[in-house]
Amino acid sequence: MTATVDSLIHEYTRRYVARDAEAVSDLCQCPFVAIREGVAIHLAERAAVRDHFMTIIDAYRDAGYSSFAPVAIDTRELGERAAFTTVRWHALDTDGNVARDTLTTYHVLATPAGWRFLSYTNHF
Repeated sequence: MTATVDSLIHEYTRRYVARDAEAVSDLCQCPFVAIREGVAIHLAERAAVRDHFMTIIDAYRDAGYSSFAPVAIDTRELGERAAFTTVRWHALDTDGNVARDTLTTYHVLATPAGWRFLSYTNHF
């Protein structure tokens, strides 16, 4: 399971860095919950998930982050078809320097379409 979840994180990263919010939202289940700064954001439909990710991707770009890299992935299995995975992210500036070091935990689920995100929680 760990290798499969790692693959999901790397594909998510590729789509996120490409600024493809449509493709990022394809990796999510609906309803979806994003927890940012301790506030739950309930996203009931796919268009809301896509718009959420586009807003966040744009905000990171505007803050000067040009890329992201998962530097550590820690997955805790919840049976055979679900997991919590915590990713240590490095946000990189245009010169490739680490501009931000953060943690995010994702709740993921195995679906007929593959592993998908149910939620994320930022640790800041």
